[in-house]
Amino acid sequence: MVTCAMASTGFEGLGADIMLPIDLAKRLELWPPENADIYAVRTASGVAPIYRLRNYVEVEIMVNDRSVAPVKLTPIISDAMEYVLLSDKALTALGIIIISAGEDFGA
Repeated sequence: MVTCAMASTGFEGLGADIMLPIDLAKRLELWPPENADIYAVRTASGVAPIYRLRNYVEVEIMVNDRSVAPVKLTPIISDAMEYVLLSDKALTALGIIIISAGEDFGA
């Protein structure tokens, strides 16, 4: 399956984690989770549960100028999330480098 993900320097996961919205988790047949740790996290709209699976998913980035090997990431499923979010350790595992997160390059 192909989707987009956000790179977040503020998502400090327990490991190389990928946060998935529940609808995508259903399409990937990860929902409902059979083997997950449940945590309560504070969000902008209140406290919400997240489900950190004990298995992994293989993720690869798509780039035009080279091939990139798949990386094993731990999925976290959240009903409060609307998009895929990569943890700081997932960014490192995927070889993604954020050069300047606070700069506007005229996009």
